[in-house]
Parts: sequence; C-alpha cells; structure tokens
Amino acid sequence: MLDSEVRRILDAYPAIFLACHRRHLRADDAGNAVTERQASVLDHLDATRPTTLSKLAEHMGVGSSSMSILVARLVRAGYIAQRRDSSDARRVSLTLTPAGTRVKADNSVLDPQLLRKMFALMPAAELESALRGLESLAKYARIQQRQRKRAPQQERALRPKERRHVA
Repeated sequence: MLDSEVRRILDAYPAIFLACHRRHLRADDAGNAVTERQASVLDHLDATRPTTLSKLAEHMGVGSSSMSILVARLVRAGYIAQRRDSSDARRVSLTLTPAGTRVKADNSVLDPQLLRKMFALMPAAELESALRGLESLAKYARIQQRQRKRAPQQERALRPKERRHVA
C-alpha cells in the first residue's frame, strides 16, 4: 500500500525541484564568495533555535575540528553568532545572524519567484490544498527527524548498560 504513496512523492518532488530550482548565487549582498560547504552549514542553522557545534558536526558527518574551522570563518564573516550557554560555559550555542539569514535565503534550493509563477498557474483552492498537504508532510518529516536524532543517543545510552550485564 505505502509503495504507491512513496512512488507518488518520488515522481512529484523532482518535477517541483526542476521547475523551481534556483541557480545558486554562492555570494552575500556585498558579493563576497560563499562556498558550497559554508552555504550548507548555514542551511543547517536557524536564527532563533540554537544548536551546538558538536551536534552540527555530527549531523553533517564531519569532525568537530573541521566544523570548528568552518564555523570560525562564518563567525568572522558575520553570518553566525556564538553564545556561551548560561548553564554550561563549555557549551557554545550557534545561531544565524541577520546577514547569515539573508545568505541562507539567497542560497535556498527553490527560487521564490519561480514558486510564485507556478502558484499563479494553479486555481486558489488547489493551491491551498497543495500547501496544506506539504505542510502536513513537513510536520511529520520534522517528527521523523527528531526521532532519528534521538535514536543514536538512545543507542549510546544503552551501550554502558549492555557492558555491565556482559561483564
């Protein structure tokens, strides 16, 4: 049963992606170059929800030292803000600055102009239905993402207990 739903998504997503894909600018407002890797880091950050360097590095599959170098460059460029955690001074929270938010938006995968053109082709009721469906998919994608993030933590938490039982 679910295979037909999966097939429908796999067929529909590329059509939207190709029709509305943005040519990547890879530069900020002043014309300063932003590498693909830097744009990817900015993509994984938010202006209001902080994350730590270690979580960012783990999620992106790189070491903390490599991520530290990337983040330091983005901090110097004014795209990322670092703040010490009030409860643990060793922890540093990362958020996007207004400049980082602009660069992230300018390098998004989908072009807002092309989306508007596509929306203009659609009857209002169909557009609203489509947007509600996408919002619903996004809601469950976020839930799945949180579950996937918790799974490795739960596995790590179980390992010491397993060792105690074996020993």
